[in-house]
Amino acid sequence: MNKTLFFFLLYFISIQSINGQTYATNFIEDDCDGISHNLFNELDAGNIIVISWIMPCPPCATYSYPAYDAVQSFSSSHPGKVHFYIADDYANTSCVILNNFATTYNMPNSTIFSNANITMSDYGVDGMPKVVVLGGTNHLIYLNKNDDKINYSNVHAAISAAITDGLSSIDEQEEDIFKIKTYPNPITNILNISYSTKDREEIEIELIDPLGKSIILKEKHVKHKGVHQEEFNLGSLKNGMYFIKLSNAKQEQVKTVNILN
Repeated sequence: MNKTLFFFLLYFISIQSINGQTYATNFIEDDCDGISHNLFNELDAGNIIVISWIMPCPPCATYSYPAYDAVQSFSSSHPGKVHFYIADDYANTSCVILNNFATTYNMPNSTIFSNANITMSDYGVDGMPKVVVLGGTNHLIYLNKNDDKINYSNVHAAISAAITDGLSSIDEQEEDIFKIKTYPNPITNILNISYSTKDREEIEIELIDPLGKSIILKEKHVKHKGVHQEEFNLGSLKNGMYFIKLSNAKQEQVKTVNILN
């Protein structure tokens, strides 16, 4: 294995071990107004989602409001792109009470959930409130803070970083030969890969396991200009963080994926 890829692998493993979960957990659920939300679809569409788990009490308002305020600060510069979700901490509070909480503490236009499938336990240690900032087609976590560690500055900075990464990604895609998207993430059995090519290319798709071993998923095959879809069953592999590498005669690109069978 090439040294650059090896250190790239070690870097991501070390980041995960220090910071815990790196990627958001998907949910497909209705909010308190009966509107369905697919978190990953919303992130893939370029939105940034800020979730605040609360129990409806004054201390939660003290630390959740700065996150709400940070979201609102982008309403003019990035209209309709940064969204504030309020989720009940353990989904045991009615939507009526949660709506009253948002009104009482001046957080109008929040999207409100009371749903056990939208759980802060997906993001490490519980807290009331707990705030995460999520963004990008890789569904990254840009901020994960509890209680008095939440403030306007760190939420605003996390949103800014997510916006900047999104813009950089668009710029890079214009120059790249591949525009790769892997989903779902984490993977349960089936990995889907979407990529586009600007010219007729001979493509190889490779999987790098957590120990750096290369597994060829698809040997070199010719693809014409356009968008292509590939599907692979990875149900036999152990759980962990892997790398998907697409390569042609000119370059290679690597995407990180997690397998959770």
